[in-house]
Amino acid sequence: MINFEEELSKFHPSVEIEDAEDAIYNTKVSDITDIMLEMLEEAKNTNTKKTK
Repeated sequence: MINFEEELSKFHPSVEIEDAEDAIYNTKVSDITDIMLEMLEEAKNTNTKKTK
């Protein structure tokens, strides 16, 4: 039978997983809202330049 306590004591997380977590959490990722706001700002700037 498997001794779960013993198996858990042997467990060590993968270094690559920890590195991936750090990279994900420390990177600013644009979501769709950020992209839409940027597009609206660009469109607004383009329209004000055309009307002048």
